[in-house]
Amino acid sequence: MKELWSPQRRQAQALANNSFELLYGGAAGGGKSDFLLVDFVSMCNDWRQAWKGILFRRTYPELESIINRAKQLYIPLGAIWKQAERTFYFPTGSILQFRFLERDDDVTRYQGQEYTWIGFDELGNYPTDYCWRYMISRARSAAGAPCYIRGTANPGGPGHMWIKKRFIDGMEPGKIYKTKDGLTRSFVKALIQDNKKLMDNDPNYLKRLEMLPSHLRRALLEGDWDVFAGQVFDEFRREKHVVKPFALPSGEWKRFYSLDWGFAKPFSLGKWAVNEEGRMVRYGEWYGCDKNEANTGIRMGASEAAAKAWGDAIAEGVTECIADGAMWNKDDDGPSVAEKWEAAGFKMIRAQKERVNGLMQFHQQMITTGEDGRPMLLIFDHCVDFIRTIPALTPDPNNPEDINTKLEDHIYDESRYAIMSDFAKFPGRALRKQNGSWNFGAKRSADYNPLADRY
Repeated sequence: MKELWSPQRRQAQALANNSFELLYGGAAGGGKSDFLLVDFVSMCNDWRQAWKGILFRRTYPELESIINRAKQLYIPLGAIWKQAERTFYFPTGSILQFRFLERDDDVTRYQGQEYTWIGFDELGNYPTDYCWRYMISRARSAAGAPCYIRGTANPGGPGHMWIKKRFIDGMEPGKIYKTKDGLTRSFVKALIQDNKKLMDNDPNYLKRLEMLPSHLRRALLEGDWDVFAGQVFDEFRREKHVVKPFALPSGEWKRFYSLDWGFAKPFSLGKWAVNEEGRMVRYGEWYGCDKNEANTGIRMGASEAAAKAWGDAIAEGVTECIADGAMWNKDDDGPSVAEKWEAAGFKMIRAQKERVNGLMQFHQQMITTGEDGRPMLLIFDHCVDFIRTIPALTPDPNNPEDINTKLEDHIYDESRYAIMSDFAKFPGRALRKQNGSWNFGAKRSADYNPLADRY
């Protein structure tokens, strides 16, 4: 086998990964199809007749290309290809079927089937996770063989968002995570630079990728899952804006909360710190969203939510909360939502709500860099819902200067309130603590750098 094929570095990492669910890829030219084909055959000798696999593509013409590559790898191993069955039969007794799923409902043809290995090549062509989740139920072995499901994908395509949510958001590449149902899941990121054979055989391929439009270049060359055509915050870069948590000394940072309230829809509580340079850090969040239903609130009462938030605020030295002005509205003679939060202990401050200006300031905070060269907006890496929802926002189809409010925009609104607040000022109007109070417009010393050596 070594004479016939040898793995590139990332392929070897993926082949050694024993998680139940594995996504491999992230950029064009990462050797995705070869990984799938070799991953299946690597277990044939161990489990022989008990090793049965199936490999999917979206359409039959797409299936042809990977079948041709499989013939190059498998036939020298003694495998027999039966065209009518679209199946390879191996000398060990193992079999691998090649099938296409043009519609989600086609996957029900495999009800009652049993597979130890399931593969999806170019998973991004599937607009929903239905086929993937359905085939998980077909992964089983009466002989006790291990079962795996493998997918390959690049950023973009109809399935971009569900793949990103399942494998990218909140997950470190190469690390194996245990899911709530006790199974394991992992993502191995591969770039064209990891495929030395392709780089040697076609050196101009990299140059062709570099000529693509910005969003396609970031997706296919850099393997960036936070980008797609038409997104509002195309300046967002996970590697720049998302950081590991660092200390926020009280003498150097002012802390406050921001809130976009929701009951049937999610509420979003953002935890913010700002320094005298005007840099903002989102150091925590509480997103009241149903984990099983997108954009659906947890229906928690205002008093209960306020009491829980105040417990954190006391420990963090926070008293102020910037909030949507609608929280002061009343439907009856009882207290408003804002009054309930005030009763818990918060000093509630009405947010500035100019939407167009707020979007401009959000952009400005994200693209401006400080004296240390880092963005003026930093997000701690455990704020996974900010990282998930902000890059996914698109413009209002009737007003390109605003966000499409039909999307999951609650964290955006809450963050906009924070960025437009009097606590958050841009360089030139920096925030400085003097005589125990926070003032604006104070001159900072030339050598002041509170983030030095903290990353």
